[in-house]
Amino acid sequence: MHYLIIWPSDGHLRGPPLKPFRLDCTCGINGDLSMWIKKDQHDQDTGLASPIPTQIVANEEFAPMPQSSAQKKVEARIFTLADKNASALGLTRRDFLRTTGGMATAFLAFNDVFGPTFNVHAAEALETAAYKEQWPKGEFIFDAQNHHVHDGMAGPLMFRKLTGKYGMNPDLIGIEPRKGDLHRANFLKEIFFDSDTVMGLISGAAIGRTPEDYILTIEEMIKTRNTINNAAGSQRMLSHGIVDPTDPGCLDEVSRQVEELGIDGFKLYTGNPGGPWMFDDEEIAYPLLEHIRELGAINVSTHKGLSLGGRMTPYYMPTDIPTVAKQFRDMNFIIYHSGMQHMMAQMPASFTGVDADGYIPWTTDLCRARDADPAMTNVYMELGGVFGYSVITHPQICGHLLGQIIRSFGADHVIWGTDCIWWGSPQWLIEAFRRFQIPENLQEEFGYAPITDQDRRLIFGENLARLYNVDIDAKRREIPGDAITKMKTAYTEQGAEPSNTAYGWIHA
Repeated sequence: MHYLIIWPSDGHLRGPPLKPFRLDCTCGINGDLSMWIKKDQHDQDTGLASPIPTQIVANEEFAPMPQSSAQKKVEARIFTLADKNASALGLTRRDFLRTTGGMATAFLAFNDVFGPTFNVHAAEALETAAYKEQWPKGEFIFDAQNHHVHDGMAGPLMFRKLTGKYGMNPDLIGIEPRKGDLHRANFLKEIFFDSDTVMGLISGAAIGRTPEDYILTIEEMIKTRNTINNAAGSQRMLSHGIVDPTDPGCLDEVSRQVEELGIDGFKLYTGNPGGPWMFDDEEIAYPLLEHIRELGAINVSTHKGLSLGGRMTPYYMPTDIPTVAKQFRDMNFIIYHSGMQHMMAQMPASFTGVDADGYIPWTTDLCRARDADPAMTNVYMELGGVFGYSVITHPQICGHLLGQIIRSFGADHVIWGTDCIWWGSPQWLIEAFRRFQIPENLQEEFGYAPITDQDRRLIFGENLARLYNVDIDAKRREIPGDAITKMKTAYTEQGAEPSNTAYGWIHA
């Protein structure tokens, strides 16, 4: 059976609908008629918020798949174990799931269903000391892919309670917060208070015909960066610049964003339905890159992979990257989503997502291009979206993904990104990456090296810091005394309340 795909012309669903709505569309590859609902609304209505997502959460770039049978088993197992552990500790299930023990319980439940995927010990579920001993803090976690949404969300009241004590910038909280500011307060809470992230990069994309069509305008992105940095009294956030190379005024806009707004690098989107292009286009891309280089903004990030499908598919392919990387050796190209063609969300649970030889469409092609060109050291692979989606749906694919990009590009060329706050707080992703290891069967069959602690340190933040000239030693001295750290300490002492939710869409 076939269904008509109904999709806005610029590829984005907008607005804060409070009720589920039905779309006549093909979601993923199974052709099921779908119903979408905001994940945070679903969690509020059902009370089923979990420390680890138990079904795929979509941003606005692809359709979410229904919850798989394995994911349903994980969800049921989480709540069964949580009820038992919460009772033993004298807590409600909701309160227990907000603790480190709740997080450990979720990983234990995952292992019960998928097999030994995560390094987690039963003692962590009941003993805070066991968690702290097993997972000491201190990593420099620098997230390359942060987003926030426009929906008004609860959050500022907590900041009002603490601002007098710690002098947080009143621009962030306001006496009467405007609706447009609520998402920034919630963004700060989810990213910095409820996770171990210490720095982030606000990202966006020029998708649509005019800046008014974008999920966030560059002005909104810069406001978020500046608001958080002013609140902290230190640099906690960087911001991409976003431009459309097919716009006649693009080069002037590049100059404005670099010289007036002080952007920290550019994020470019080749698959814009309003004007697709490719990096090896000498008439469109090369003048843009030359101008960016002249202005000193040599880090260029790009969305590759995760295609919306149809006629736009060729523009999501990373086939242009080897050419442009060779042409502009003195610039860095950060490939978001590691160029992976398929989202795990778009595959039925029975589909492995890779060929028998481990081939991952488009990602493996980039790896082979890197193997063939030892001089292609200016290309970096970013994990946003694809790590999170694969690790909770197809751990074997996650093993192939990490094994291949680390082998071909090196752990020093893999970038940590989470795509949050679409996924809510990135803490579960941080925990998952700490605990995940490439399965032994893949190490033996394909020769992948196990992920080391040094690999994790590089990927978590040292690589991105190197690209953006962030002095980690200086940050380690500066951040512990800034206002956000003090606020987080007070928040934790008063009883942290992580939302355990996400702000993207799920298949209801």
